[in-house]
Amino acid sequence: MVEHDNTTTKIEKSASDEQLDIQHVESSNLDYDAQRLRDLGYKQEFKREISLFVQAGFGFTTMGVLPNWMVGFGGSMVAGGPSSLFWGWIVVVPFVLCIAFSMAEVISAYPLAGGVYSWSFLLSNKKWGPFMSWISGYVYCIGLVTANMTLAWSAADFIIGIANILNVTQITAQGAYVGLYCGIFFLATFCNWLGMKFSSIMNKFIVFWVGIGTIIIICAVPAMAPTHQSANWVFLEFINKTGYDNKGMAFLLGLLQSGWTLDKYLNLFIVFEGTKRADVTAPRGIIICIVSAIVQGFALILITLFSIQDVDAIIGSSMPIATFFTQATNDKLCVFFLVIMLVAQFCSLCNSILATVHVFWALSRDGCFPYSKVWYKLNSKTDVPTNALLLQLIISIILIMPSFGSEVYWQAIMSAAVISINVSYGLPLLCRLIWVRGDMPKGPFNLGKLSIPLNIISCIWVAFFGVILCIPSVSPVAADTMNWASVMICGIMGFSVIFWYVSGRKSFKGPIATTED
Repeated sequence: MVEHDNTTTKIEKSASDEQLDIQHVESSNLDYDAQRLRDLGYKQEFKREISLFVQAGFGFTTMGVLPNWMVGFGGSMVAGGPSSLFWGWIVVVPFVLCIAFSMAEVISAYPLAGGVYSWSFLLSNKKWGPFMSWISGYVYCIGLVTANMTLAWSAADFIIGIANILNVTQITAQGAYVGLYCGIFFLATFCNWLGMKFSSIMNKFIVFWVGIGTIIIICAVPAMAPTHQSANWVFLEFINKTGYDNKGMAFLLGLLQSGWTLDKYLNLFIVFEGTKRADVTAPRGIIICIVSAIVQGFALILITLFSIQDVDAIIGSSMPIATFFTQATNDKLCVFFLVIMLVAQFCSLCNSILATVHVFWALSRDGCFPYSKVWYKLNSKTDVPTNALLLQLIISIILIMPSFGSEVYWQAIMSAAVISINVSYGLPLLCRLIWVRGDMPKGPFNLGKLSIPLNIISCIWVAFFGVILCIPSVSPVAADTMNWASVMICGIMGFSVIFWYVSGRKSFKGPIATTED
């Protein structure tokens, strides 16, 4: 078992000590990255074969700004309309950057595949470290699983949308959605079973696919749109069909679209232990992918808002993005654009699943999961925890089944994904503010005097945004319009705490050292 205080002492090195690190590595038979992992209590288990381009591309494609913003913008038109979609992006971006830079600093000090789970332990004291690590790990797992479900469901929605455009007979049965969802999950799981080399090739391809696809859409849509909205409409028009009289409330609800889109960038932590000089390249990868996503988002927002033809038709459509593309261009181009986004969304799902199974693997490595030895097994040929891969597939298939009985259940799943991921991002930063503050070890990338202020801003935003995500999207509130995410999150946190007191506190003392395995 890693002793928390000893681990902290071992890694308290600043960027100025890097030469000493290299000399230490040369004196042993380990390279720089393997020695850095050893200092943190772990042995090198993944091959270091992932480049900065693939790493940044992994985070960028996992965020999936192109499909995720486009597929959800129509539903957000009722909560502020153009004003919320554009200015909401302006509001959310600075806070996302605060979190990204704060996490990049932590990552530089602790380049571990355990991510938020490991960081929450290392940034707490000896007494609270195991509990904070336990809670962070389970909350993040739940966030990733529910996010995967959302991605797979939206991919199924793309397929059905394409089929409905090409055929007179319309597909609306819930069974068709669930069947496609299961098929997509099986295919994405198989793609991950092929290993990290396949994932690396896929991510190189999808970066160009998304880049070229985005350029095609932002050029073709406004060029072919019959009419264009005025700048006054795009930047100042406010639409409020939420039922709330307060425009401020409607605007806050409209932030959900930007918040959901600029999410999941931290999933690239799962490739840290497969990247050379991870303490340098990992922070760079996060910054590159988040800045690229922000720029891409701005372009998509502007061309979409200027090219909208019939607002009411989009708001009332079962698939607003298809309605928008059809109105602005034609049916054939609409199908072409949906195919572009379908491929992007599927690759986003593959990356998100890979992140999920690596978190499962990291938690199993430290004995945090039931039957940990089963899930803590890597395929020697592909570097993939295949048992954990099958586990996430089974969980995701089981959890979708209640959607047959309630649409509200599905809405709660989507909201829970966003809340859980954001909370898990905030927990390591909160641990740092409470127990470590200015004493956190410095990696090659550090924020200097801005470090603590940015951490504070990040934690406040996570708490604030979490409250917004729990507010019902329409008023008056009834059983079928209630936002059950708050109930689900309380249930998740309650389960984690109860499980901790029943089992975790007796057996789990934090990350387990593997250097002597």
